Amino acid sequence: MPCLDPRRVILRAVPDTVPRPEDFEVIEAIPQTALEDGQVRVRACLFGLNAGLRSRLGTGRSTTFGPAIGIGDTPESDAVAVVTASAHPGFSTGDTVVGSIPWTTSAQVQGGSLRRIDPGSDPLRHLTILGHVGRTAWVGLVTVGRLAPGQTVWISAAAGGVGTCAVQFAQRLGARVIASASGAERLAYLSDTLGVDAVMDRRRDLPTQLGALAPDGIDLYLDSVGGEHLTTALAALRDNGTAVLAGRVGGNDHLPVLHDTSLLIRKRLSLKGFSVTDHPGAQAEVEQFAADADNQPDLRPVATVRLGMDNLPEAFCDLFAGGFIGRGVVEVGSQG
Repeated sequence: MPCLDPRRVILRAVPDTVPRPEDFEVIEAIPQTALEDGQVRVRACLFGLNAGLRSRLGTGRSTTFGPAIGIGDTPESDAVAVVTASAHPGFSTGDTVVGSIPWTTSAQVQGGSLRRIDPGSDPLRHLTILGHVGRTAWVGLVTVGRLAPGQTVWISAAAGGVGTCAVQFAQRLGARVIASASGAERLAYLSDTLGVDAVMDRRRDLPTQLGALAPDGIDLYLDSVGGEHLTTALAALRDNGTAVLAGRVGGNDHLPVLHDTSLLIRKRLSLKGFSVTDHPGAQAEVEQFAADADNQPDLRPVATVRLGMDNLPEAFCDLFAGGFIGRGVVEVGSQG
């Protein structure tokens, strides 16, 4: 089990497009003050990693997920933790919780931002299927995309955190699932373990592959990449189809997608972006879906776990190189 020293991660330098481990530094944690009313002190156990954090690092931009992160600031992400002290009536010492927590071994946070979980449950489930990436997949497919049984959906970055949740949700909702990813291991996982209907190698010609797998087109595209993926999807969407924008892991934010919007008009297409934070009811919806006896046994908490606070910056950077199957998670302490 990783050693739990009082340490934290700070932003050391502004990333140049793709973050590097040297853009961060692990330093001694700041001494904590007395708890204010409504606060709890937690000991971090598992941190989930989010590629979307990149947009807040050194850019001066805040998003719906949190404030801008400047030099010397500590990033945060959703995490599983144990309460070590509480000034909030809803939490007691020893409770296992999940919520947004700074990248530090021990933190003081507002209790209202946390939710208690069963300490006997699989913590990875609360960072995947029932976590931020699960909610994102659900909102993209169901709330915004309105996926219906019998439809064909293409899910990009399908071997990642959001993608592996989206694949499983779409399957249980009765859709035909086409999944794209890179690397033999990731493609094999999607095909052999998750059992998707068809896979595409993102490093090969996308229009040719998609044309062969869906000659009659697709109904819904869940985009986490942008660029050529989105262009290919728009051309393949059937009349009244929808492309839902969930993220931009590919790092190609400045590549043009639409040169001529007549395609959207002619095929009556919808191109929709969203922020999962605008859909607070998604948590209860995902929990209900996962609790269904017909679904729960088959919904896998897919994650790749790294060990130790010292490895957190490198693990975060590996998100952008496709270094994980499922969600990237860093274990920094035990729940026990």
